Amino acid sequence: MRIVLVAGARPNFVKLSPLFYALREAGEQPIVVHTGQHYDYELSQAFFEDFALPEPDFYFGVGSDTNLKQISKIIAKAEDVLKELSPTVVVVFGDVNSTLALAVASKHLLIPLAHVEAGLRSRDWSMPEEINRITTDALSDLLFSPSYDATENLLKEGKDPAKVFTVGNIMIDSLVRIRPVAERLEYWRELGLERGRYVLATLHRPVNVDDPKRLRRIIDALNSLHRRYPVVFPVHPRTRKNMERWGIEAEFLALKPLRYTHFLSLMMGSGLVITDSGGVQEETSFLGIPCITLRPNTERPITITLGTNELVKEPEDLFEAAERKFGRFKKTEIPLWDGRTAQRITRVLLREFTKDGGATV
Repeated sequence: MRIVLVAGARPNFVKLSPLFYALREAGEQPIVVHTGQHYDYELSQAFFEDFALPEPDFYFGVGSDTNLKQISKIIAKAEDVLKELSPTVVVVFGDVNSTLALAVASKHLLIPLAHVEAGLRSRDWSMPEEINRITTDALSDLLFSPSYDATENLLKEGKDPAKVFTVGNIMIDSLVRIRPVAERLEYWRELGLERGRYVLATLHRPVNVDDPKRLRRIIDALNSLHRRYPVVFPVHPRTRKNMERWGIEAEFLALKPLRYTHFLSLMMGSGLVITDSGGVQEETSFLGIPCITLRPNTERPITITLGTNELVKEPEDLFEAAERKFGRFKKTEIPLWDGRTAQRITRVLLREFTKDGGATV
């Protein structure tokens, strides 16, 4: 088979790595396409190093732009590559712009498409990610769901049950693999922090960081919280650019973006995580670390019902929520979040596609 795996942004690399190795163990030679949606070292190349991935077979280098322009650039570059490769199947991950772009390109070229992390829904159409994930699911031939609530979403939307597979959360596969390295690293010590006595923050979504008034309110809230608990904040390039642009100053420890091992080490040593990232919600729930999500909704409600996560809509409510959540660790078991999702996906791909490139989808 000729299986193309597509990555473009930080969450994609974490999800791609386990499937790459599972396919290799099954005797396949997956082809990796990196769109270059994220191009900073810590958000891109460092993941290939952390997970010992080879250099991507194709690199588009699209860089940053508006959502529509970025998607258009990726589609244009993908067309030539996909025509050259004639893949058996294209596998996309998550809900970033690269995911949608390769979904559109694949279907226009009549190439079978598989979506890993299908069925997640926030019900918030103001989020670009919601548009990306719903559209990608609509175009996909195979839908790999991370949880039973996501599977229920797909079935309610009329997806063919024969093409929906509840396989678990592939991000947890990467976490399980890298966890021993992160535990030994104890990166928090290098920052002069004490285990379980600090807050880790990470914010990057446009709704939080592209509005100067809201971003200032968020940073003010974190500054206030920092006077109660040390706050460490690896600042996404988008967030840092806007803080500098609008003269918003942090009193807490603001770091450059971290590679996955260092970020995971900080997460594991913290007493609380504040985020707007979907992946971080999942990772903290698996690890039992208290999490506050600064959003009015989440496409991962399972982290609310079974995990450690709590939604907070307004920055002014962060302090009270942090006092309530800090240090309240809660280990919980989430079905199929066991580090073996990639193997389950691989078995489906091998079963659904014939060796000569024909497909049953």
